[in-house]
Amino acid sequence: MQTPHSNRKNEHLSLATKFWRDDNKEKVGAGFDEVRWLPGALKDIAVKDVQPQVQLFNQEFAWPFYIEAMTGGSESTKRVNAELARVAATTGLAMAVGSQSVAIKDPTQADSFRIVRKHHPEGFLIANLGADHPIENVRAAIDMIDANAIELHVNIGQEIAMAEGDRSFYWLDNLKQIIAQSPVPVIIKEVGFGMSVELLKQLDALHPAAINIGGGNGTSFAQIEQARDKKNENPIDLSAFGLSTVESLLAAKKAGIQTPIIATGGLSSAKEVTTALLLGATTTSSAGHFLEVLMQKGPDGLQEEIELWQQQLPLYMTLLGAKTTSELKKVPRLYSADLQNSIQQF
Repeated sequence: MQTPHSNRKNEHLSLATKFWRDDNKEKVGAGFDEVRWLPGALKDIAVKDVQPQVQLFNQEFAWPFYIEAMTGGSESTKRVNAELARVAATTGLAMAVGSQSVAIKDPTQADSFRIVRKHHPEGFLIANLGADHPIENVRAAIDMIDANAIELHVNIGQEIAMAEGDRSFYWLDNLKQIIAQSPVPVIIKEVGFGMSVELLKQLDALHPAAINIGGGNGTSFAQIEQARDKKNENPIDLSAFGLSTVESLLAAKKAGIQTPIIATGGLSSAKEVTTALLLGATTTSSAGHFLEVLMQKGPDGLQEEIELWQQQLPLYMTLLGAKTTSELKKVPRLYSADLQNSIQQF
C-alpha cells in the first residue's frame, strides 16, 4: 500500500532526477570552477605511486568518494537501491541509504532499505535518519541494514520549504545523546544548504565521527519541496540560501575544526573530487549525479562512470604531485575574486 510518506519518496526521486537531467539546479555561491589548480615544484612521481585510499572511522576506504544517500521507502525506490548497491559492490564503494524514517513509521517499507545489504553484503553501509529521532530509532535504522555508520541529517531548510514540514528544531541535546550512545560512528549531515563557520564549530564540539557539509549546487531539497507544493501552500523562496560545497569547505578550514569533513553537494566528476580533497575534505560523496547517470544509462552506465572516476583520480593526483590524498591539501591554488571575497566575510 502506498502511504503519503512513500509517495513523497517517489516524488523526491523523480524531481531530483529531473532537475539534474535538465540542469535546472539552483546555483548558490562559488562552484568548483572558482578554484584553479596551479603547477607546483617538479616531483619524482608516477601514477603507480599514487595511493588514493583514505582512513576514516578506523577503516581504510579504497577510494575517497562513495554513493551518497538518495532514496528508499517505496517499491520503485527499492529497485533503485538494489541497483545502486550492486554497482557499489562491483566498484568497491561505500554507500548511504536515504532517510529511513518512512520505514521506522511503516515497517512494511523496511525491505526497500534492507535490499542494500543483500546486494552489498560485505560493503560499508551508512544508515540515515533525521536529527530529531531518539536513540531507539537510531538503533532500529542501524539494525535494518546492518549499518557500519549512520548519518543524522540537519535539514531545517528542507523542512521550512516543505508545506507539511516540521516547524520545531530542538536537536542539539538529542544529537549529543545519540553520538554518545550510538553503536556505530555518527555523521552529522546537511542536505544541500552547506555549513557556516559558526555551525561547524558548534557541531565539532559535539564530537561526531564526521561532518558532511552537504553544500549547495547539488540536489536542492528546497527546490524539490517547492515543486511538490502544487497548491502553493507555502510559497517561500530559499533559492539563494546557504553556502556552496566549496564555500563550506573553506568555512571548515577557517573554523579549524578537528572532525573529519565529508564533502557532498554537486560533485559530478573526478576533477571536482580532487578539488574537494585539495580544499580539506577527508572524503567525498555524490548523490544527484550518480542518480541521474543511473536513470539515464542504467547500472552498467553508472558502473562505467564510477570506473572512469577511479581511472582519472590517480592521474589528477599525479599531475598535482600528490601521492596521497592528504598531500593534495598542500597543492597551490588560486581562488576567484568572488570566492576570495566570500572567504574574507566568513
